[in-house]
Amino acid sequence: MTPYLTIALTSLVAYLVAVRRLGMRPSDLPRAVAGVADSLGTGVIFTLVNLAAAGTLVLGLRALTGRFFTLYSLDDVVWLVVSLLQGWLWRLWRDVPRAS
Repeated sequence: MTPYLTIALTSLVAYLVAVRRLGMRPSDLPRAVAGVADSLGTGVIFTLVNLAAAGTLVLGLRALTGRFFTLYSLDDVVWLVVSLLQGWLWRLWRDVPRAS
């Protein structure tokens, strides 16, 4: 319960600071939440593609060399973290205004 309460409290404080001190509009919050959801969705897609490519590489190496290569390397949180960062970067890059 503690993480949920802590996150709720810090979110409330961040909201109050943003609205009262930084002049941000509450009406812009849904668009920001949609952007986060878009980034997470893109990150999930990158995660699936990265894991599928790595799994294919491992299985291909097994087939080509006849040696055993483990799939345990795919069981690492780094895949998720880096893939989510890829999704976030992709979203930010996509939203950069293009020169005419």
